[in-house]
Amino acid sequence: MARGEYTQRRVEWRGFYEEFQSRSDRASAIVGAAFLDGHLGHLLKSFFIDDPQAVENLLGVERPLGAFGARIRLCYVLGLISEDEYHDLQVILNVRNVFANEMRGVSFEDAEIKALCRALRMPDRVMLPAEDRSARNLFVFATALLAQTLMLRSVDAESKRRQRPKEFSFVPEQ
Repeated sequence: MARGEYTQRRVEWRGFYEEFQSRSDRASAIVGAAFLDGHLGHLLKSFFIDDPQAVENLLGVERPLGAFGARIRLCYVLGLISEDEYHDLQVILNVRNVFANEMRGVSFEDAEIKALCRALRMPDRVMLPAEDRSARNLFVFATALLAQTLMLRSVDAESKRRQRPKEFSFVPEQ
C-alpha cells in the first residue's frame, strides 16, 4: 500500500469511526462488520497475485470469497491475521448476524450480545481498567482496533505478495 493510499484510508477510518459511534445499535453492528469485511478484502488483495480480474472473480459480492465469514477464515489460514484477530472477527460476525436476523428489539443490552462482546479478546489487551466496558463500547473498540490492525496487516501483506510461478517446462533451462 502506497503511503498516499494509507493516509487516505486513515482519513476514511476517522470519518467512519465518528459516524460509527453515533449510530443505533443495529446500524453500528452491521456497519462495523461491513467495514471490517472491506478491510479483509483489501488485505487479501494486497497478498494475492497482481491480477485484478482473477482477484475480483474470487472476492466479488456474489463470489466464493465475497462473504465476511469466508474472508475471515481465509485470512487466518493464510497466516495474514493472528489467532486473537481471527477470534474477535468471528465474534463480530456473530454479533452482526444476531442484529441482522432479529427484526425487532435487539440491542447491545441483550444477554446474548453482552456475552458475545465480553468474549472479545483484543479490548482486554489494550483497554485501561477504568474504561467503559459496556457491550457496545467493547464492540466499537474492538471494531476500531481491528480496522487499524487490518490496515497495517495490508501494508505487511504487500511485501509478501504472492507471485505467479514460472511456466512449467519439461525442457531443462540451459
